Amino acid sequence: MEKFIILMWLCSVSTTINCEPLKTDRARFADQYSCTVYGYSHSTKLIKEFGRKKVNQHNIYTKFLCAPESYMKKKETNA
Repeated sequence: MEKFIILMWLCSVSTTINCEPLKTDRARFADQYSCTVYGYSHSTKLIKEFGRKKVNQHNIYTKFLCAPESYMKKKETNA
């Protein structure tokens, strides 16, 4: 079965949208489900760590992508 890779970003909104890549504890997953569950739980953890005041003040949010390893390798080859 193909492995999945997670890519995560921490974003904030002011007059523009600014997103920075995030490192995660895990990067490879057995399937889409495991990757997606991790993405949401890790996002929740980060938002809670920032706290209501900072999240609201800076309009902070996370986003993530779970992609098959083969897709990521194709993208690297074509870059």
